Amino acid sequence: MQMMRDVDMANGYWGALAVLAPMKGNHCIIIDGPIGCHYVPVDSALNYTDSIPYLQNVHATHIIESDVALDGTLHKLQKLCGELIDRYDQLFILSCQESEIISSEASMLEAEINGKRIWYMATRSLDTDDYTARDEVLHYLYQKVRPTFPAQPKKATDKPLVNIIGPTFGNFNSYADFAEIKRLITGIGAEVNVAFPFDCHIGDMVRLDDADANVLMYQEYGQKLANAMGKPAFQAPIGLRATEKFLLELSQALGLEESARAFIAQEKATTLQGFWDVWRSPHQDIFRTSSFGVYAHKTYAEGLTAFFKDELGFTCDMSGVKTDRWRTKNAMDIKASLLETPPTLFFGCINEKIYITENSLSTRFIPCAHPMPIVCRSTGTPYMGFAGAVYLIQIVSNELFDILYSHIHIEYSSDKAKRRSERDKARVEWEQQLLGQAVAREVRWSDEALKHMDVVLKKIPFFVRVSASKMLKVESEKLVKEQYRDTVTPDDIDVIFARFKR
Repeated sequence: MQMMRDVDMANGYWGALAVLAPMKGNHCIIIDGPIGCHYVPVDSALNYTDSIPYLQNVHATHIIESDVALDGTLHKLQKLCGELIDRYDQLFILSCQESEIISSEASMLEAEINGKRIWYMATRSLDTDDYTARDEVLHYLYQKVRPTFPAQPKKATDKPLVNIIGPTFGNFNSYADFAEIKRLITGIGAEVNVAFPFDCHIGDMVRLDDADANVLMYQEYGQKLANAMGKPAFQAPIGLRATEKFLLELSQALGLEESARAFIAQEKATTLQGFWDVWRSPHQDIFRTSSFGVYAHKTYAEGLTAFFKDELGFTCDMSGVKTDRWRTKNAMDIKASLLETPPTLFFGCINEKIYITENSLSTRFIPCAHPMPIVCRSTGTPYMGFAGAVYLIQIVSNELFDILYSHIHIEYSSDKAKRRSERDKARVEWEQQLLGQAVAREVRWSDEALKHMDVVLKKIPFFVRVSASKMLKVESEKLVKEQYRDTVTPDDIDVIFARFKR
């Protein structure tokens, strides 16, 4: 039996929570789940990731053993709904794995009481992954919940209106990418209508149909809602070419092609100036001798692969798409790929970072997926759009610089006296050798060591391989001399590589 060391996706309950929680308004979420299900996503998770902030409108039934064995959860849900119905206008009950296992009958609680509503959502956590649930909940809100809200007047503007569909909690770098997509939409002369659900009031759903077009933030979900609305839909871009294509196609659908071309020209002379500065420097030569790997969800995996491979000239050693819990690429294959061909840079989540660390690979890790214990709340770190291209080339260049300088040998003051002593001793030996009074001690390389040297050097980025080769050779021979041996072995090379690798 093969052990799976990572899981790419959460289940449907997490996806539903990520959609419902961001919306503003007088509504709450009731989790039909066990003790602890409230604290993990709502309280504990924010200690190590930015996926979900503190949410005060989330409550739980706190299933215990007697509920599972005897009573079920209906009585607890009835009691909790009774306590909350006076405080909130909308109550959304979410099932989770545990309540689904014991077949909790929460659907019978759906009701309308004095204009206030109780909704039940079976998230199908046992057989539905995170992104599938997000897709279905967005569609459910549009089809079922939206018609119950009073109509609102259309925004008073003469600009075309665009919905942004899909920004939710639990997406990598969502704050920065969301800000960049809004900037691009307004840059071509359009206006954001509803950013659903991340930056809207729950009642704003009634204005979704006012938009002239939809922009989908992610490829993983949102398409079902976009299809139901029947408006032109466009995918948020990563990379220079994808961004320019996105702006031109969106502007054509909105009748803003002239202003879009003017905006693109302005961006190339302003926002992208930092990109051109890097591209016209010697960096572009380093890019074409470096490699990368990426294992992320579809939006970032495909976007980063196209950008780094087709536009920047990096060699793509590996590109994988996280799908769902059953059809995903086996985690052990990811590890094997990293060990077989370690790329210079790797974009992934905490699982790949662990593989790189535990196998002492020289690969530099850059996050681009959850789960990842990092915080990305700044709006100035996008991966999408023109600003994203600048940010990506910046962090990649900094990593390459760090690799370059990490292979420059630094001699600390404590080592200088020792080095000076060794040089004096070597000079005396050389003088004695010239006078025929001593025989120079030579260090030989075994065939196994020479072959192993080639293997080790392949793990080192190409643009610093010459320096690394010289360092490995000199230091390996020095180690052998210090141990009064005359032959370098593969173990000697590994010792030096582990000592100097950063």
